[in-house]
Amino acid sequence: MKKVWHEYVIDGYNLLNCLFPSTGKRPLEKLRHELEKKLKAFLRASGSHLTVVYDGKGRFREQASGAPLHIVFTPTSKSADEWIVDYVKSLNTKIKLVTIVSSDNELRTCASAFGARNMKSEEFAELINGGQLAAGLQRNGPDSRSRVPGEKSGCGELCEKEIERWKKLFQKGGS
Repeated sequence: MKKVWHEYVIDGYNLLNCLFPSTGKRPLEKLRHELEKKLKAFLRASGSHLTVVYDGKGRFREQASGAPLHIVFTPTSKSADEWIVDYVKSLNTKIKLVTIVSSDNELRTCASAFGARNMKSEEFAELINGGQLAAGLQRNGPDSRSRVPGEKSGCGELCEKEIERWKKLFQKGGS
């Protein structure tokens, strides 16, 4: 039986702030290294691919392209959120195999509009901090469409709040 490939695309600094809320005293490079250690342990347990996207402060650069852990620093002219949206748009039929990890509601809504699953950074932080791995993978794995049981994703009726969010999203592009 062929193994199903699944990728998590992570808003890097968003997750970093969830895992290490008081980052003022430690350099970002050290915190990124600690995050990458946690992500490598998650990779061993899950078999998924991870793409971590950081807002860059300079030239665009990527590390370990094609490897299970792919690190992206965006160019100064593009935020991590913009990079993630562009990536999601480019996936076409592979989109169902991707989960966007961010606590940015607009980013998650946009990703859902293109068919990607999504998960809040806080939930993913719990997942990689141990104890929640099996339950989280079962809930958010390749066969799941939503990040939380009972959450609607792409079908059924929309509530007023969701309709207003969609209107705002599409008005940005049309105005």
